[in-house]
Amino acid sequence: MSGQKPCRQGSRSKSCTTAITVFDRLLCAVISQVSAVFSLTISVLGDEDDGLLYRCAGSKADRMLFRFGGKAFFAVVGVFIKSALTAEQCVSTKGQKRMKKKILRTASFALATALSLSVCVSAFVSDGTNNNVTTSVLPDSADNAVLNWATKVGKSWNDGPSPVAIVGDDIVYTYGDKLMRMNKETGVVDSVVGQRAGTNSYAIQPVTYADGMIFSAFNGGIQAFDADTLESLWVYKDSVGGQSVSPIYYNDGCIYTGFCNYGSGKDDQYVCIDVKDEDPDTTDEEKSPKWTFTNKSGFYWAGAYATDDFVVLGMENAKANTTDPARIVTLDKNSGSVIDTEYTVGGGVRSTISYDKDTDAYYFTSNGGYFYKATIDDEGNFTKLDSIPLGGASTSTPTVLNGRAYVGVNGSGWGNYKGSAIAVIDLDSFEIAYKAETKGYPQTSGLGVVNENGYNYVYFTENTSAGAIRYVKDKKGVTEVLDAQIVNGKKTAPSLFTPSGAQAQYAVADLVADENGTIYFKNDSGYIMAVGSEAEKLVTENAKTVCKEGEAYDASDLKVYAVLKNGVKKDVTDYVTIDDTALTADDDFVTVTYKYGMYRDKTNEGAANTTGVAVSPVEATIDVTVLAAEDYDSVKAVEKLISDLGEITLDSENDIKAARAAYDALGDLKEYVGNVDALTAAEEKLEELKTPSSSSEAESSVSSSDVSSESTVSSANSEDTSSATSSAAESVSSADTSKAADSSSKTANNAGAANPNTGATAGVCVAGLALLISGALTVSRKRK
Repeated sequence: MSGQKPCRQGSRSKSCTTAITVFDRLLCAVISQVSAVFSLTISVLGDEDDGLLYRCAGSKADRMLFRFGGKAFFAVVGVFIKSALTAEQCVSTKGQKRMKKKILRTASFALATALSLSVCVSAFVSDGTNNNVTTSVLPDSADNAVLNWATKVGKSWNDGPSPVAIVGDDIVYTYGDKLMRMNKETGVVDSVVGQRAGTNSYAIQPVTYADGMIFSAFNGGIQAFDADTLESLWVYKDSVGGQSVSPIYYNDGCIYTGFCNYGSGKDDQYVCIDVKDEDPDTTDEEKSPKWTFTNKSGFYWAGAYATDDFVVLGMENAKANTTDPARIVTLDKNSGSVIDTEYTVGGGVRSTISYDKDTDAYYFTSNGGYFYKATIDDEGNFTKLDSIPLGGASTSTPTVLNGRAYVGVNGSGWGNYKGSAIAVIDLDSFEIAYKAETKGYPQTSGLGVVNENGYNYVYFTENTSAGAIRYVKDKKGVTEVLDAQIVNGKKTAPSLFTPSGAQAQYAVADLVADENGTIYFKNDSGYIMAVGSEAEKLVTENAKTVCKEGEAYDASDLKVYAVLKNGVKKDVTDYVTIDDTALTADDDFVTVTYKYGMYRDKTNEGAANTTGVAVSPVEATIDVTVLAAEDYDSVKAVEKLISDLGEITLDSENDIKAARAAYDALGDLKEYVGNVDALTAAEEKLEELKTPSSSSEAESSVSSSDVSSESTVSSANSEDTSSATSSAAESVSSADTSKAADSSSKTANNAGAANPNTGATAGVCVAGLALLISGALTVSRKRK
């Protein structure tokens, strides 16, 4: 990294070496240590006071080091700010504020991500491949899954919320002409609302998050919002129009999506749009597409996948039926021109294209009832297209995991247990290993995870009454349904959770998961729901064990954590309520009760689950001693004398003696003084100061320190660099990576990490009536 370095395009600097500090070089040296993992190369691109310094590009990531406000930061390009660092984008006050907010919001996490060798920015670990996969530990049976909360947003399938995406601590969704969000821990709807430029006939797709923006589709258009403020940034209105039922796919600074005038014969458009906000002062700025691609009958649920050079896309056939072949194309990424074309056996493509790096192949399904595997060369030409008949229509994006693919398949009709199933496909033999029958059609993509025993767990919703979450437990070599439920003599996929009562309805929505292993989804009831792992026990910290008679238990410093069965430890302190009954001398413990969850399923071996089972609260006890008011006040007075000692000097002797005398005077109450160790330490320190040899050594030390300080003034820059490096390390260690789960595990939302073929990082997830039974924690006193 020595010698003259090239400036990046648009740089304001005349020289690209002078502003790169020692700190920058040290930081990039650390980054270099991970280059073997990420196949990175590092180059200096510019040296502005506030701007891009280094670009670290490789086959698995595209990151950059930049300076802002005199500090250097490291950022994942696609997820955070990318080109938003150029001076041209900060020409307005609004633009400057937006850039500062993006940088300051993401810098500490981005640095922590880089140094911890993490590629992902959320629980969803799809490496840009459209695989809906998470590393979070999800509930693996109905017996440890609980409905945490359910929030009513709409009324029905045509008056309800969209599927959800996770952005930071929020669930983000659309409802009517509003962009909305709710707290993902409580289901409480935020008062901040974004105004959409239109509505959807049927909100089948979630929003997409990337580059600090949220992208929302409405009939005939796309709108971008600031992810923090929910303020509109720009609007795209398609010249042909149509339903917006295709997922919005983000890649390398652009979004890709299509429109559909179903069966009309119109030349509907699939568009590529640069997401950059060229006019930050205008909220309804009209965007134009970078390029368009047309198809008769359009793009219905069809989602793309992009590499460095080309885009892979499926579509409807001209008659929008299930028998005629439909096109699969590769398009030039920059121009949208067709590189190559293949055709389905029959029916249109209504899934997103997913990519599997292990087989170096692309997978999708068709509503004509086939599962496809395509191989494509580096120039975008198809080399092979294989297919397997599924026995029914499929609109499910394949979830590919450890040599297996999982898709939902429709049965012989819309009745219950009519042959709909989760098909498990072995990719080595390219055959269906088995099918796990379901009550209804699993019409969306599965949410996959690998558990600690090496089993793939893949979860689907089903489009039938109640809309249960079902799953398959599978790995290579398995040929039948594991942990099956027997219904009508058939082995069916086990249910994880079944909505009951007001929440029971058909479900056509992908599942998304956060870092705590909580699954979020919506169904046609108009409710958004959170299904999490069962709470196994409570852990308390900073609990007061000495209490005052006649007063309620003081929980001001109390911290309460729920330890879930999946191993996650969640802070639930905000949901503690205190029994205000006065304590008596007979009380010797208090009970902390965590009343969480609404209901759950209960498994019945071999048979269907029992649904709507109430959730039992979890308790923990704190042993306490209740002192008479006078005694309690005496103990607290001594504790204050000790805490007031502060820094110990020779002048502290009288105060220390007074504190010791007061402590000794307590008699049997001495055992209740909580900071007596501090008194002992103060006495020992005083004795050290009073010892002549120690005093001499201290003076010698001070003198030596003064000399050393004077002799090292010329090294101040080196000292500053060391300090800055230490500060950066502390920032990394304390970075709240849970805040980084700022996108949904929804495949089409591109939540997360680097696309293996692109080296670009993809960005991935009316007041409601919140049923906050999950939120109540009560602390009550009991007598043994």
